[in-house]
Amino acid sequence: MKSNLYYRFTARWVGAVALSVGAGLGTFSSVWAGIPEPDLVWYGKVLMTSGDVAVRATVGILTWQIEPMAGGTPWVLSTTLTNINDQFSFALRVPCESMEPAVPPTAGTVVLTSPPSSYRRVTVTLDGQPLTIMSAPNQFAPAITDRGRSERIDLALGSVPVDTDGDGLADSWEMQHFGGLNALPGDDPDHDGMSNLREYRAGTNPTDARSRFEMVEIQSLPEGIYVRWSSQPNRHYRLRRSSDLLGGAASYQVVQSGLAATPPFNEFIDTSPRNGAAFFYVLEIEE
Repeated sequence: MKSNLYYRFTARWVGAVALSVGAGLGTFSSVWAGIPEPDLVWYGKVLMTSGDVAVRATVGILTWQIEPMAGGTPWVLSTTLTNINDQFSFALRVPCESMEPAVPPTAGTVVLTSPPSSYRRVTVTLDGQPLTIMSAPNQFAPAITDRGRSERIDLALGSVPVDTDGDGLADSWEMQHFGGLNALPGDDPDHDGMSNLREYRAGTNPTDARSRFEMVEIQSLPEGIYVRWSSQPNRHYRLRRSSDLLGGAASYQVVQSGLAATPPFNEFIDTSPRNGAAFFYVLEIEE
């Protein structure tokens, strides 16, 4: 059975967002000086390199330092990385307010003005390690009409594979397998049912139908269900199971995540209780 990789997104944000105070930076007031407005929402991926592939980080504390461009005390916002719909690493809420006449703004808050006031994302770190902002400018100037606006901001830890054409396929991988940068992520040149993008993420050869990411063996043992699959270097896997084959992705519960590759095959025994039920398994590559 060939595995499925799920890429789903919904508008429901997951994960707690916390405000914190950095050493030497401004403190927050619990009383709003202006008129509270809907938060800005920054969301995106935190990418880091594993082997020759950019993988998505889902663990750690993400910390932003923000300062007003017109002068004023910088402040810090923090949130915990998580796994949002198997696509994103974080969703950060940025408090906002609009001004009351003759009232100073609330500390640690973006003030929505007309014309817009400018702010700078001074630094962003993951557990103290500096990150690079990949998909947004360092400066932002939200207008009053931007209240509640969402902005995608992808971040990188260290250097990630170069992708000149932005198709999700590293240039080096395209050159290795196709001799140029004209490969399309949705194409399947070896007709094995796996697109170029899935082959890239799986570490398989997109021009060889025998090079596959697939389940090799599933059998019942006295101690549990034995699962064996083909694996590639520098990958991590997540195993899910469901008692309902046609129940949809939501019915497949995680059995184990963070399973490091042991090429050419990985083995795992699911010892969780079965209570006499039959189960179906799905294998995923963790980003």
